[in-house]
Amino acid sequence: MRAVATRTTARALLIGLLISACAAQDRAGTPVATTLPTTTRPTLASTTTTAIVSLPSPVPIRWTSCGGGLQCAKVTVPIDYRDPTVGTIELALIRRPASDTARRIGTLLVNPGGPGASGVRRVRRGLTVSDEVAARFDIVGFDPRGIGQSAPLRCDSTVPAFRAHDLDPDTPAEADALAAAAETVADECAATEGALLGHVGTREAVHDIEVIRRALREETLSFLGLSYGTVMGLLWAEAYPSSVRALVLDGVVDPAQGDETTLAAYRAIDQTVAKIDEACAARPECPVTGAGGVLTAYDELARRLEADGPIGAVGTTQLAHAVFAATYDEDRWSQLWSALRHGLDGDLAPLAELAARYAGLVTYAPYVLVACLDVPHPIGYDAWQRAGDAFEKASPRFGRIAHNDQLPCAFWPQATGEPHDVVAVGAPPALVVGSTGDTATPYDQAVRVASTLESAVLLTVELDGHIALGDSPCADRVITRYLVDLEPPAPGSRC
Repeated sequence: MRAVATRTTARALLIGLLISACAAQDRAGTPVATTLPTTTRPTLASTTTTAIVSLPSPVPIRWTSCGGGLQCAKVTVPIDYRDPTVGTIELALIRRPASDTARRIGTLLVNPGGPGASGVRRVRRGLTVSDEVAARFDIVGFDPRGIGQSAPLRCDSTVPAFRAHDLDPDTPAEADALAAAAETVADECAATEGALLGHVGTREAVHDIEVIRRALREETLSFLGLSYGTVMGLLWAEAYPSSVRALVLDGVVDPAQGDETTLAAYRAIDQTVAKIDEACAARPECPVTGAGGVLTAYDELARRLEADGPIGAVGTTQLAHAVFAATYDEDRWSQLWSALRHGLDGDLAPLAELAARYAGLVTYAPYVLVACLDVPHPIGYDAWQRAGDAFEKASPRFGRIAHNDQLPCAFWPQATGEPHDVVAVGAPPALVVGSTGDTATPYDQAVRVASTLESAVLLTVELDGHIALGDSPCADRVITRYLVDLEPPAPGSRC
């Protein structure tokens, strides 16, 4: 084991991202002074710089039918808010109009996270929160810049070859091959994306939300952020507090999280996998009980794949990805048990399916680019690996693999953003939802964000899973009452 780095970066594949600071406030479409906190980790000292951001004059949205009772539209935004001469792109929107127009409250804007997840696709697939919310709100989803139908990044062709490598190399040859593959991904994106490459981060996405609000002609918006979407919501509320009607944050990523929080998230991976192993041991019907359990089966398969190389679409990276997929939802635990059993018997197709499910959660290029733009990171392969030593120590089986999944960052320029506390002065009370068994964004992050915001109520959900919405009827009821009546639950509420 290499010596643990004394200053690791706050990056983790499973916990979302630490996002660049961003604040602005204006409704008139004229340039506004924007305060950009630039804190020094881990103390988050309060230092700021000032930049000028220009919001375009609002242009009303023109909706057209796009099937299933839905309406679609485009909104034009600048590539660079600080230099509108760089050019513009179009953001894709979708709307499910309120079914009870006489009692319509307004618009609920939703972002399903990622980075890299499509809000258009999520609304088209039926995101409604509840029947009552669907009746009282227009539910609007959008594809953030670089994603889906919003000027999508085109540099994913080299990603499969990169992810086919062993992300935890143990020979110089494997390390050299991995570094070359990661640099190829970085080079492809630099070659294909032009000016957009440096402007797909959360800094711009927050201003995009405000442009959307103004184009909708809504005085205030209700916002539902899931996972990484919570960061968008937090920074939008910080930047434009008077534009917020209600703010729901579920599966919370703490924008101020430092190295210790990231390390805790990696430990949480191991803790959840241990729970999966214990649950298997408690059930005689678990198919890998006779093979020594989940961890023993995983280690045996990892040994075989290390010795013999990938089998079909499954190498050591995909084996870990299959486990990651199972940690997102307790309902998937038995799928992992079965897939490991099949793998031991020579059939790796079920593991390949789980791994593909994990890899398909978000589009890789925008996911990693947002990470690179929003959070300081090491430059160069060797520096990246030194930072990964602490993650490997926190999670010996999975830490290095999760860290190296974002290795192309090491070959892009350094980020300009810094983690910082979000207070959102002047914004209305937020509803912060944290699941106690959340591996992707550990519960402690929700606790901290709720305590940092000027006004927020924490809803604790006893749930082994990432997002409470849709998995906890109790949470769904609380979220509905908050959105409809602006009544947050009592402090200390639990589901």
